[in-house]
This record gives sequence, structure tokens and C-alpha cells, in this order.
Amino acid sequence: MADEVKVARVIGAAEREKMVPLEFPVEFEDKTWTEVKIRRVSGKEVEQYMDALGRGERPIPPMFDFPLEVYEAMDDDDRFAIDEAVIPFLPRRLKAAAEQNPLAAGLTSDS
Repeated sequence: MADEVKVARVIGAAEREKMVPLEFPVEFEDKTWTEVKIRRVSGKEVEQYMDALGRGERPIPPMFDFPLEVYEAMDDDDRFAIDEAVIPFLPRRLKAAAEQNPLAAGLTSDS
């Protein structure tokens, strides 16, 4: 009998995810995105994200639970709505960076 994989999970009453409707839906890989999920992230996800930024990569922020291609194709009004909606879900270290310089925190586009 194989050993069972044990998984830790965060518990509590605080909201951990939210669906954000798109005013301008995006089509990608035979799917039409009319809303996207934003969520709180683990410390490990933040660590991996910050490491990727440090290597000069441009990963999608881990709070965004949808493909980077969808985010890049979005109308700017939808991107702004998502960037605003994600603020309450940010860990303190990313929230502080986003409030001082959203671009440096990797939370907005520089294009």
C-alpha cells in the first residue's frame, strides 16, 4: 500500500478567492473568458514569484488564476479592474510593494 500524500491547507472564514467579471471577454484556446478568478496565495507561491522576477522573468502574478495570455490580451479597463480587485488578496509584502510601485511589484503591465 502506497503512503498517503499529506497536504496542509489554510483554513478560516476570510474570503480567499473572488471572480471578477470582464467587460470585454477574451477568447483563448477555444475558451471564452467572461470572468477570471483572483485568489490569496501561499508563502511558497510568493517566494517562487519573487525569484522569477529576480531572474528577469515576467510571470503572471500567482494571485491571478488564469493564463498570462488572457491577461495580456485583456482590454485595459478590465486589467485595471482586476488590478484593483486583487489588492485585498495580496500578502502584506506584495501589497506594500504594489502601493509604492505597482510596476516593480510585477502587478501591472509596462506596455
